[in-house]
Amino acid sequence: MNRAKWIWLASLGLIYAGLWIWYGGNGDPISEDEGLEMLAEVERLHGVRLEDTPEGSMTRNLRDMLPNDDGKEFYAVNLETRAEGPEALEAEAKYAAIVMPLLLERGGHPVFLSERAGLMLGKYGENVDRVAVVRYRSLRDLIDMIADEKMVEGNAFKTASLAHTEVFITRPTITFVQVRLMVGMFLALLAIAGLAVIGRIQRRRGDVPAT
Repeated sequence: MNRAKWIWLASLGLIYAGLWIWYGGNGDPISEDEGLEMLAEVERLHGVRLEDTPEGSMTRNLRDMLPNDDGKEFYAVNLETRAEGPEALEAEAKYAAIVMPLLLERGGHPVFLSERAGLMLGKYGENVDRVAVVRYRSLRDLIDMIADEKMVEGNAFKTASLAHTEVFITRPTITFVQVRLMVGMFLALLAIAGLAVIGRIQRRRGDVPAT
């Protein structure tokens, strides 16, 4: 294999290595002291004190998660009741425009988004309009995102777009969301296609003998 092909494969290998490091999902646990410092910054930024928040608030729940953090990825399941009216739809679009870049910067991304189509069992689902599942790289990344100044405006839009929301954290037992595997397969196909194209170009130029 000639130099051009080696460069092509090495470039794709570096891209995949960079993705693997950036996507993470198995980092160091956040210490309780570090987490409390980050939550203090959240309080300062959003103008709310932990002691003044009601039971079930995000800051209280995040504080309770700190001692048990393992540094690994997790999925947030959002059960949302949407607010009505065009203003709510506009606020929803503005919230998405703010939060999506913040998520991607930290290796997070939506996994699943679906509107309720009906009920199969129970009654609680009558109050749920939409289910959204979001992957977070770590608890540290989640708190860091909330502590971003852009989330002040983002939270205002989220509040305007939803009448109510419940969010709980899960860790997958079985999952078919294999981002690194899918990207690896895509890059493998791209590598094969690229080698074929390089070979064809070189044969046309007479750089290598035709086989």
